[in-house]
Amino acid sequence: MSTKKWLLLLALGLALCFGLVALAVVVFLMWPMGRPADLLLPVYSMEQIDSSHPGYRRTTITSGTNVYVNDYEENALIAFGSDTNAVGRTPVAGGTFCAIDGQKPTAYVVEMGEMGPEGVYRNIHEPPFPFRTATFQKMRFAALLGPAANKESTDPTLIADVLATLRDGTPSKPSSYIVGSLTNVYGLYLFSDQLSGMVYCAGVYMDHTGPVYLSENQASTRWIQASPRFATWSQTK
Repeated sequence: MSTKKWLLLLALGLALCFGLVALAVVVFLMWPMGRPADLLLPVYSMEQIDSSHPGYRRTTITSGTNVYVNDYEENALIAFGSDTNAVGRTPVAGGTFCAIDGQKPTAYVVEMGEMGPEGVYRNIHEPPFPFRTATFQKMRFAALLGPAANKESTDPTLIADVLATLRDGTPSKPSSYIVGSLTNVYGLYLFSDQLSGMVYCAGVYMDHTGPVYLSENQASTRWIQASPRFATWSQTK
């Protein structure tokens, strides 16, 4: 092989090496923005305004004709999803919107942050989840401490009791509750076959004076005193 051909092959080899190094640098620098494959996903614009529900914000995300909303009704929804089924990117680098296992991405998506699933967004053409009339098969008290921590029940009577309190109970202000405080506020996960890949999370407030209160979500300020039956269940092993 002539010297000229050797030099040409050498030049091509060096160019290929430099190209690979350049590609590696680009991927390294853009990695904080998400996985390389995510960079090909559509970016959802985001708009936030005051909700019609006092104390809440209404967040809308849009990509083309796809519009989703996170408002009061979605505040209680928690998704157990995976970040491997991304369908879009957040305006802020590093975040993605993912499909939820068991749900059509045209109905719901979940925002995935560094710590895992965050807010659930509902397509504006889908009705809010009707928790008041839904059928729930199980509930779990999502407290990390105390005698009833992570306690579960499939008792239909007890679950119906909780739903009746949320649906028909009269709001009353707990004596020690401070608006915006997370102290003594816990989640009550309600599992339904009608809510694949998600749970409905009601709020539970344990007043230091003894009574137990329920709310439609953990951020709500509309608390309703729970029945003695549920209060006993949530305070005993």
